[in-house]
Amino acid sequence: MIDRLFNDANVPLLEKMVRFTQARERVLANDIVNLSTPNYTPQDLSQDKFQEILRHQVDTGTTGSAGTNGETDEALKATDANENILFHDRNNRSVEQLMSDHANNALMHNMMIELMRKQFAQIQEALKEHVS
Repeated sequence: MIDRLFNDANVPLLEKMVRFTQARERVLANDIVNLSTPNYTPQDLSQDKFQEILRHQVDTGTTGSAGTNGETDEALKATDANENILFHDRNNRSVEQLMSDHANNALMHNMMIELMRKQFAQIQEALKEHVS
């Protein structure tokens, strides 16, 4: 019964989103650390690819239980982010873009954590049988 409470609700989706934003934060932090490293190519995780995989899982009802990896691990692999101007030191950094990506990722992460917290609070209330 407890497994159904966690796996039939939105918890598996929220958990996957949190895992994705955590992985993306590590990649973005690495990019920020290497801003002035010659020949460094910034990397990123594809949000579009992750959302496509997640959308497919929701549509087919194969989101899996919380803690399972499944197809979403495919989206947790960093790829080169070659969309900026290449500088003389062969680094294609963009401080503004990195800071914007970092802020957006942090907001998404915090929102998913808050939604997960509310989901657990609802489950806790249901278990107490104090439905409001």
